[in-house]
Amino acid sequence: MQKNLLLVVDILPKVEYIMGVENEKEVIAMEKITLKQARLLREKTQENLAEYLGIHVQTYRKIEENPNEATIGQAKKIAKFLGFEYDIIFFDR
Repeated sequence: MQKNLLLVVDILPKVEYIMGVENEKEVIAMEKITLKQARLLREKTQENLAEYLGIHVQTYRKIEENPNEATIGQAKKIAKFLGFEYDIIFFDR
């Protein structure tokens, strides 16, 4: 009988959380993550993002492969949809 093996690869960078209280607000510091990592963390598909942005999925895939070419408006919409600050997701602006 053949055994099925599952290989799990950790694609996420080390993310450090610094919890503190500043003016009664919780402060969390994170390293930057890639657009793909952010999407996977939120369990969204490329199709979900393309539909939200109103673009073809191939266009979204190009943005994910080279996020530096996303417009500021697209970057902010993507970050909002995924629930991250846009400067946490790696947009090299």
